[in-house]
Amino acid sequence: MRQKRASLSKIFINTLISTLLLVQPFIAPAAFAKRRCSLENIVITRTRDNLIGYFNVTGAFTEKMSEAILKGVPASFAFFILVYRKQDGWFDKKVAEVNLTATLKYNSLKQDFTVLRPWKTDKPFTTTSFEQAKEMASTIYNLKIIPISELEKGEQYKILIKAEMNKATLPLYLHYVFFFISYWDFETDWYEINMLY
Repeated sequence: MRQKRASLSKIFINTLISTLLLVQPFIAPAAFAKRRCSLENIVITRTRDNLIGYFNVTGAFTEKMSEAILKGVPASFAFFILVYRKQDGWFDKKVAEVNLTATLKYNSLKQDFTVLRPWKTDKPFTTTSFEQAKEMASTIYNLKIIPISELEKGEQYKILIKAEMNKATLPLYLHYVFFFISYWDFETDWYEINMLY
């Protein structure tokens, strides 16, 4: 009887492993891998009073993601900017941190798109053009990163920039749909810019 149970256990385990090995190649890329998008056209410059940033996210809007937005699912982009002063033989000192969120929503009744960018204005940007709405949601321009008065002359600085889809905007039930999450989940790498002030 023990031999029979042991034999059945081995058969079950072998079948389970074989099934997982067959299914895994189909599930892993679609369900668990993060899509890689990128930041482009990164420019860090200064005015008389502030350090200013410009950049945009590319590769964020897939066909499936666009379909979801057109069905009323809001899309929020989170942008992270960190500024460090470099220090020899010690950890770099963080001197500024900027976190932004841009939200894109489609109103099927009015057939227009609204983009919220609270760091620019309290008023939403509205357009009937999906392309224009996507560009507004995924582009940062003329962003005040840190006042020049907070930088020290002759010091070296490192600026890190990253963007990702803010997953908190997804309705709860969609978190369980693997194929949908795979189209929605993305983040860029951290981009580093070094500058001497």
